Amino acid sequence: PAVLNDLPKNADGSRLTFARWITDRKSPTTARAFVNRVWQAYFGTGLIDTPEDLGTQGSPPSHPQLLDWLACDFMDHGWSVKHLHELIVTSLTYQQSSQITPALLERDPYNRLLARGPRFRVEGEVIRDIQLSVSGLLNPSVGGRPVMPPAPAYLFEKPASYAPFPWAVETDNNQFRRAVYTFRRRSTPYPFLSTFDVPNGETACVRRTKSNTPMQALMTLNETMSIEAAKALAQRMNKEGGKSPQQQIDFGFRLCTGREPTPKEMGALIALMERQAARKESLDAATIVARVLLNLDETLTKE
Repeated sequence: PAVLNDLPKNADGSRLTFARWITDRKSPTTARAFVNRVWQAYFGTGLIDTPEDLGTQGSPPSHPQLLDWLACDFMDHGWSVKHLHELIVTSLTYQQSSQITPALLERDPYNRLLARGPRFRVEGEVIRDIQLSVSGLLNPSVGGRPVMPPAPAYLFEKPASYAPFPWAVETDNNQFRRAVYTFRRRSTPYPFLSTFDVPNGETACVRRTKSNTPMQALMTLNETMSIEAAKALAQRMNKEGGKSPQQQIDFGFRLCTGREPTPKEMGALIALMERQAARKESLDAATIVARVLLNLDETLTKE
């Protein structure tokens, strides 16, 4: 089509020719598509909110001049992804507060005007990594084989699975590796991740859906690894937080949210700890409080 850039001179039909053509500075698509994906990662929605279709069937950009400028700047800096990330996160647009007023919510409910900072629940892999990180369980090693953290055994047997599959649960600290290393089975997605909208491997995915369901809360409150993280966080609060319950709760709260609790929040958590201490349950009072902290909206939300 005439709208596209010409093929390179001496084009021979090879994949190298195609690569040079698609990354040519005159290409109207490649740089725009990439910067739109990165923008989407930071703001939840791209400048074009149909990243899977940048053609005539997709949505027009909300800020076409900004999209063009970002694409040109990206190419001007040698297609440096690091430069693009730095450019976005240091911008005044990104650094705005995510708090919203009723008037702004009515005028711009989806923040397409970029009058506030982004706020959305982080992705499923990040939720798991947050649990492991703040609890002190995270194995930060990089590279290597995929790992199999705890999962319900019935998922890998008939009829849940079309054929038996040996899910060998890790017995060492490999079970606490970052979620990006979790073994992905196309026909049997890892339940924690799929509950938080992590796509399976059957099709390419350039935009994830974000749902809010009761099942997600049940998962982070009761799933095996989530309980292990709550227990480990409680132990860390007792060991590193201080001697008094207030100091321990303050320490755990700051680990999870990055701020100190308000007097009202502290009062509610202290009361919860005291109520649980008076009961005989399988989980101790500190673990119950840690489980609450791991499930706070602020803990799981990017804002």
